[in-house]
Amino acid sequence: MLIMNIQQRLLQCLAACLLVAGHSLPALAQQDPIYSQYMMNGMVINPSYSSMDESASLTVVGRNQWVGVDGAPKTASLSFYTPFKATNTSVGFSAMNEKVTVQSRTAFNFHVSQRINLNENGLRLALGLKLGMSQFRENNSELTTTDPVFAENASYFKSEVGFGFMLFTDKFFVGLSSPTFQSFDVGNKVNKIVYKPHYYLQAGYLLDAGDNVKVKPGLLLRRVGGAPLGFDLSTQVLIKDLVWVGAAYRSEGTITGLVQARLTSQLQLGYSYDTPMSSNLKGAQSVSHEVMINYRFSWSREREVEPRYF
Repeated sequence: MLIMNIQQRLLQCLAACLLVAGHSLPALAQQDPIYSQYMMNGMVINPSYSSMDESASLTVVGRNQWVGVDGAPKTASLSFYTPFKATNTSVGFSAMNEKVTVQSRTAFNFHVSQRINLNENGLRLALGLKLGMSQFRENNSELTTTDPVFAENASYFKSEVGFGFMLFTDKFFVGLSSPTFQSFDVGNKVNKIVYKPHYYLQAGYLLDAGDNVKVKPGLLLRRVGGAPLGFDLSTQVLIKDLVWVGAAYRSEGTITGLVQARLTSQLQLGYSYDTPMSSNLKGAQSVSHEVMINYRFSWSREREVEPRYF
């Protein structure tokens, strides 16, 4: 019985560590999910992202983290937004569910973004706001432990507030955001987890490399209280406005390969594969897979949906 209790406590500790680590073990305070295809799913990072798109968009993402590791994070998210051209306003919503061992989190948020035209050369500024609620669950019944600390399931509700700014043209963008702006804690005194504000600085530039080729380098800086500054460096190549092929390097020692195909004028499918660079890290985390499906709506039968570059 003593050994069983120790095992259950170790499992709880693993759950807490994975939640605190987020999706990268070296970044010990990263708590929001880290996506590999955020370049085309920016609303998960910046609430003002929807102002960069002229079409309504629905995106579904599924991520399987550290394949082969028991209790590793599994994340599913959905986001939708639609612009109102008369007012340069975009509204939308997002939902996310993540499970890490016996811990899970379900979030629902409402998004609104307002765009302002700064000059006649196409320079625009957007301000976005996110409001919603998250439910955190401890499914302790899965542990089958006699420890009174973990004898019952627990559930906690927390509000979510986030904001974002985006300065952009058709060729570049720079965004500053905090999708999780407030600090809060969940759990009891024994297994309490403290969530910290998250800040992101993101930039990208579109280069014409020929008649049918475009190149998009990108940078993402991530800052969370209690953790060192993290960053992603990425490059994507677009061929004939149909297929994106890209790679990224994450400061925690992970490389990503991705491909995104425009199957129709409205439907896009993406896949990414993450793997640690160091053999030392491979003992702690395995590869990760992420699938993205994006559908952009056309409210007019006479107008085809334009390709999206950011």
